[in-house]
Amino acid sequence: MLSACSPTRRLVEGEKFLEGVEIHTQDGERLEHDGAYFDVLRQRTNTHLLGVRLPMQIHLMVRPKALANSQRRRQEKGKLEGGLPWWLANRMGEPPVVYDAYLAERSRLNLIALAQQMGHLDATCAMHIDTIQSQEASLTYVLELGEVWTVQSCKWASQGSGLNTDLLDFDPLTLVGKPFDVRKLEIVRSDVAQACRNRGYPSVQASHVAFVADTLGKERTNHVALTLKLLPFDYNGAGLAIPHQKTRFGKVKWSCQERENGDVPCIDSEVVEFLLAVDSGMLFNERVLKDTYRRLSNIPGVSRIEMPGILRNEVSGESFYDVDVRLELNERIDLTAEAQMIRSDARYGPIGSIGFRNNNLNGKADAFEVSLTGGIISTRPFSYVGDALVPNSGTWSISSTYSTLGIPPLSLKRLRPSNQARTELGLNWGREVRPEYARESASFSYSFTYIENPERDSRLKITPLEFRYSNITTDEQFSEWLTQQSNPILEGRFADYTSLASRLGWNAKWESEVAYGRWRIDVEWTGMGLNALASPIGLRQGDSETYLLGGIPFAHYVRSDGEWTFGQSWGGIGSFHGRIKAGIATVGSNMEVLPFDRAFFAGGANGVRGWSVRDLGPGYAQQNVLDAGYVPGVGDVQLDVGLEYRKDLTDVFGAAWFTDAGNVWIHQNSSSNPAKESEFSLRSLAWGAGLGLRFDFNFFLLRLDGALRLYDPAQSTRERWIGQGSLRGMVHLGIGHPF
Repeated sequence: MLSACSPTRRLVEGEKFLEGVEIHTQDGERLEHDGAYFDVLRQRTNTHLLGVRLPMQIHLMVRPKALANSQRRRQEKGKLEGGLPWWLANRMGEPPVVYDAYLAERSRLNLIALAQQMGHLDATCAMHIDTIQSQEASLTYVLELGEVWTVQSCKWASQGSGLNTDLLDFDPLTLVGKPFDVRKLEIVRSDVAQACRNRGYPSVQASHVAFVADTLGKERTNHVALTLKLLPFDYNGAGLAIPHQKTRFGKVKWSCQERENGDVPCIDSEVVEFLLAVDSGMLFNERVLKDTYRRLSNIPGVSRIEMPGILRNEVSGESFYDVDVRLELNERIDLTAEAQMIRSDARYGPIGSIGFRNNNLNGKADAFEVSLTGGIISTRPFSYVGDALVPNSGTWSISSTYSTLGIPPLSLKRLRPSNQARTELGLNWGREVRPEYARESASFSYSFTYIENPERDSRLKITPLEFRYSNITTDEQFSEWLTQQSNPILEGRFADYTSLASRLGWNAKWESEVAYGRWRIDVEWTGMGLNALASPIGLRQGDSETYLLGGIPFAHYVRSDGEWTFGQSWGGIGSFHGRIKAGIATVGSNMEVLPFDRAFFAGGANGVRGWSVRDLGPGYAQQNVLDAGYVPGVGDVQLDVGLEYRKDLTDVFGAAWFTDAGNVWIHQNSSSNPAKESEFSLRSLAWGAGLGLRFDFNFFLLRLDGALRLYDPAQSTRERWIGQGSLRGMVHLGIGHPF
């Protein structure tokens, strides 16, 4: 560690460590490191974390001799560059940046070029080098931007191109008064060319769209007159323009590429023709080609799609674009084996699965899959015993799924191809053994999904029917504890139940000029209409007021939850992310309390990170509340808010600063006579903050988050805020970002 403190200790004579790089304007204003100007620098200083060059110090901790020997041994074995020393030094670590005069000069020229592209046509840049320290150098660039040049006028020029500018959505007047920014004009070029291709002109490329800037002879200085020129397709030998021709789709063919063994049947013609967005005779549109490619690529078993096209001209002068769609399928049968780490808040551990999948069961873009899953995991007991740090639980399940295109019994002709509707039938049986109980469950579901808006990836999933059976067998000690509580509400959390549920789920992405994110809303209900169904199917037995199915209580509740996430990139200094998550549930007359597996919980690696899973709430969660028979950390109402700033330090190593707030509560209508302290109150929101490290291994991201409790509602009123008592917190190991 001490050997990594000095960045100059390994420099050879004449080399200088690049201590700092700054960019100033002519007014002395210092530009921030997240701006566009820093992106064009050929040399930047080593990455900082809280003022410490941590990646560089990790690099210096690896001895050069050990690294060289490691690479030599790998080379002798015929292996590529790599290994743990190399990974630490060059992927997680970062070599010290050595001042390079050539790269410094290239950076100065890049700054001038970028400033001119942004409209500062008179920009100049000076570079100052500070080498007071014998082995260190600092660079300061001073940008003389001058006045920004603006667009005074902009007009079309399309003579000889054969293109009608009235059909394009772009108005050149929108550029008037704006800075003469070449980067934005390049985007306009690409958009105009694409708009032409979407309106029947496949030959138009970005090279056929040009901006001509006139900076001379203007009434006022620093103004530019623009002409947006649409160029012809080509010129003949006499120098006359050959215009672009409006084109229609001609012959549309499709075929399956046969494999050598020839045992893979093709997709049914009805399915392919339904998904093809291209029709012979329709006006050429590049968008429909992309839609066709996307739809066909979603067919199970399709491994490759080729869509070559040929532009041909008829004697009549008409132009046609012929399309040949070629599908190549995977092997029909897949056998898979998979191992992964559970990333649930409540469980950690390896889990493995083996599966069988038929990618093309009947040639209808359908698939059938059977999988067997099992694993040994570590679960924190949630009731009356301490934390468990060793694997103490097991889980295994067998499931089968059949999915097909469309929504049977509706014919494909009654659906829109753009919705990409698919129906799924699922059958699942599982068993989970925990320290307190064993749960056995079985379910059957019928659901279908479709895309409501392809541009926003807005997906709707409807489950009209899901039958679920849940049986809980408690161990002797836990059963005695439940009996001692003599609380029907607590017993209801761990009661057997059956349900005939329906679900509705919707999620979509959103995007603005400054941020992006996703929406998610899920609603489920079961037990609706029990009164009407009671007599026909015999849901009541004897004098019991509870509806039963096979002697097991019938679930009766409504549950909904939603989530809103956002992200915003801050250029070179990182990104900002956030999440708001909320949920509420209420039970009907046939249940006393929401089942444990359908309730909400707080804390954990993906929740309020100052607490372990189910260690927070409900409400103030003081001992008198828990003695009333409520399970810690489990409730019927949830609110969770998280904010996180992330910064990549190297390709695989990053850091995050975060703050979380949230809790769970008991809903008045979801539990009989809940304690006042467990009901919803914003004053019982828990609050924590901390620092996390991220290790990106490409195939998964490992996360280590440590958080302190800033406000703990479970403590007495004089010890709830940080500093009023001993420090409390939690360290979490997670996989993937929390949101």
